[in-house]
Amino acid sequence: MNLVFIGDVHLEGEDRAFEEFLSFLERISGSTSRLVLMGDLFNLWIGREESEGPAQRRLVERLVELRGRGLVVRYLEGNRDYHVGRRHSGSAFDDAGPRGIVETHGGHRIFAVHGDLVNRADRQYRLWRRISRSGLLWGLYSLIPRGRRLRVVEQLERRMRSTNLDFKRRFPEDEVRRYAAPYLAQGHDAVVLGHFHVEKELLAPGGRILVLPEWKESRRHLVAEPGGRLAFVDSPF
Repeated sequence: MNLVFIGDVHLEGEDRAFEEFLSFLERISGSTSRLVLMGDLFNLWIGREESEGPAQRRLVERLVELRGRGLVVRYLEGNRDYHVGRRHSGSAFDDAGPRGIVETHGGHRIFAVHGDLVNRADRQYRLWRRISRSGLLWGLYSLIPRGRRLRVVEQLERRMRSTNLDFKRRFPEDEVRRYAAPYLAQGHDAVVLGHFHVEKELLAPGGRILVLPEWKESRRHLVAEPGGRLAFVDSPF
């Protein structure tokens, strides 16, 4: 059985891409034992009941169903995920959080993380990350009437799309290599990253660095096969 990594999906709602993603999950479930979702499944996902829409609820239901059939689902929270792991660990996900994870499969020891903190030069984002995850901001959010919170979330998502564009256009290869080097030196055969929306395979001392593309645009994902092959492939749906 395969180990599958899926990069940033960036779903928006119950549209064609959403239906194709559900179909894709179903198609791979028969040949996959472990699934790692690398974060940012939606353009913005706040793990609170009043802030989740029909698409989030349907996806959670599908993941619960797949886990019930024996699929292990792990989630790496991305920069557009807030409190998702706290809400859905143990139901949609076996485990979830912002820190990296280690998987061993097909003779490979793989370290995987979303990757939003890889580029240390992106100070604007790193500052926003601290603020957006602070107790003060979430205390203010809780003061918004529950019936208005989903609308506030939608407005925030639209604004986030147009921010920090210079850093979003450039792939920081030097920073990626610098970040991955200690993990490869510790004995990991590969470091897997999301976040950057480009498909990359970089050779480095001690192993490989694999960067996943945005799924919605590429329809590509990463597979680790039992025999040891680790490769990007087209996603069936």
